[in-house]
This record gives sequence, C-alpha cells and structure tokens, in this order.
Amino acid sequence: HDCNCQWLGHACFKIIADYESLIIDPYADGSVRGLDNLRSEANVVLVSHLHGDHNAVGNIKLVPLVRDEFEVERIESYHDDRKGALRGPNTIHLITSEGYRLAHLGDLGCELTAQQIEKLQDLDVLMIPVGGIFTVDGKTAWEITKRIAPKTVVPMHFSVPELTFRLEPVKRFLDAAEADPAPIAIEVPTRA
Repeated sequence: HDCNCQWLGHACFKIIADYESLIIDPYADGSVRGLDNLRSEANVVLVSHLHGDHNAVGNIKLVPLVRDEFEVERIESYHDDRKGALRGPNTIHLITSEGYRLAHLGDLGCELTAQQIEKLQDLDVLMIPVGGIFTVDGKTAWEITKRIAPKTVVPMHFSVPELTFRLEPVKRFLDAAEADPAPIAIEVPTRA
C-alpha cells in the first residue's frame, strides 16, 4: 500500500492512495495567472477557504468512491494574523490514508496554537504555504515546520516563473531552513 502526493500548482495537490484520489485546493481558471487551467478528477475534493485560487470544485470531475481510503480531520485556523478579520477563516486538513499522515495547511496566515501543533504531530508529510503576502512567509513557515516536526515538508503557495502575481520565492523558506537546520526532509514541488 502506498500514498502518493502530486503537486498540481499553487496550493493544489492530488493525493492518491491505492483505489482513491483526493484533491485539495483546486484553483479557478485565471485565478493563478500564469498557470494553465486546472482539469482533473478525484473521488474527494477538499477546500481550505473560499477564495477563487483554492475553491474551484467545478474544475474537478468527481468519481464515485470504491472504498473510502481517506480519513480527514479539519482544524480551523485563520488566513491572516488578525483572527480572520482581513482574509477570513482557513481550514487545515489532516489526512490519514494507508498508514500515512499528511497535513495541508491551506492559506495559513497566522501562528498555530499549542493545541493545533499537538494535533499535527507525527506527520509523514506537511504541505505549508511559504510565499508571504497573503500567508505566512518563508521564515515563519520554517518556524512552524520545526514545531510540527514532520518527516517531510513540501513548501507551496510561492512565486514560480510563470506566476504573474506577487508572492515570495521558495528560496526564503529554504534560506531559513539552512540558517536553522532541523532533521526534516524538504521536497520543493515541481509540476510534471
């Protein structure tokens, strides 16, 4: 049994476990200027918040479940550091499948509480935004990553060459990790 995590761009990932697939934060056509329109299929679609670059459920063809491979726990958080006053709520998704624990932090814009960190312990994979501007920045993302201490961290929601709106590059996250190392594997995603 295996669990595969594929980056579809921006903060969108497809997680595949044996018979089922799940997509998190599909982006709407034109919402992430510079990226191709997203079209895919999955058994389950999760959305961290209701902004167009994260909630285009209509771009995903839903396929009936064969058997439910995913256990999903939702952890409420904020899209900004003012308890949602600027950008609203954000949902963290904690996914368990085939013995793997993964967490997608959506557009996290704030520090996590001790209780939230506790729920996110023992992760195999952590997907965390690092691009700043609309979310936590690279340095803050690395501090959160160290507190969670996953086996592997996958930075997301950062500037890529084809992107035409402003986000910080992943290099700021990588520089923070290099300046203050921890025994956590870092996998910078690339699109197939």
